[in-house]
Amino acid sequence: MRSRAIFCFTLVMISAAPFLFAEEETVGDYMYGIGTKFGRGLENVVTSLAEVPCTVHSDMSDQGGAGFFSGFGKGTLFMLRRMLVGVTEVGTFFIPMERTIPRVCHKEEPKVA
Repeated sequence: MRSRAIFCFTLVMISAAPFLFAEEETVGDYMYGIGTKFGRGLENVVTSLAEVPCTVHSDMSDQGGAGFFSGFGKGTLFMLRRMLVGVTEVGTFFIPMERTIPRVCHKEEPKVA
């Protein structure tokens, strides 16, 4: 009974092995990933102030003059979020990952499956 369980476990591990190593990257891919993340983090910190006028403009075009106050409030929160994300990306640049928030003044486009 015990040998049968060991055999099944070994069979499962051997069949799963190709999936564990399917996403191998080279050193060049890693360096490109960390450089991209570091640059993206700096971009987020530098351009974070542009969130306020961009959001004010967007809200005013949707709601008219009353959109100034809501746009200013949302823009300030978006600015703080972009600063936090930028500082985090710069601090953890050695762990490459995809972009988490879109660029400043770019609408999020719906993802097509």
